[in-house]
Amino acid sequence: MMLKLLILKTTIALLLSLIQPSLSFSNAKFKSRLSPSRLSSSRLHLIDRQSDKSKYGRGVDHISADINEGDVIAYQDGTWFVDGTEVGDGSPATVRYCLVDTVQIVWTHDCEHGLVYGFDLTVADNNDDQVSSDEHGANIKKGNIFIIQNESYVQCGPEQILCRIPVSSTELESKDVTTQAYASNADFNPIDEIMTA
Repeated sequence: MMLKLLILKTTIALLLSLIQPSLSFSNAKFKSRLSPSRLSSSRLHLIDRQSDKSKYGRGVDHISADINEGDVIAYQDGTWFVDGTEVGDGSPATVRYCLVDTVQIVWTHDCEHGLVYGFDLTVADNNDDQVSSDEHGANIKKGNIFIIQNESYVQCGPEQILCRIPVSSTELESKDVTTQAYASNADFNPIDEIMTA
């Protein structure tokens, strides 16, 4: 009887270890990363940037491995660089914003391949209800909001992702219409973020 109980306990422990996600990676970064939806309000001003070499790199260390459905990301459109090679359509680099819907990426130890799909976002100044942008994309300032404009569905590759912008979900009401919006407490200047060779 004792032997059967021991075998049963061992089998259950083994099955649980296979089902539960492991956080015992050699990379300690996985233990401390949080999705913006789970961030405390004191962390809502912190932006996760791919350019932060102390936190992100290539492959499984790429920021795209941290992106979840419902996150707001900034990505470079027009022209960008992959391993020092210019890619894109050749138009001037701009920064666009996306509410992530689906992440279809494969990561290896030193590269990432795939696409991020989501809804194109427009930035509006919550203080004066004006949509703001320039040739490089809209500046994000504390109090700005993101709204889905025209329900345009977009895609970008992992190499285009500049950062994840922490937001909190909110609703805008005007004239009998309620719009889902995403408020940001972060400061983000796209001109400072555009990738160059």
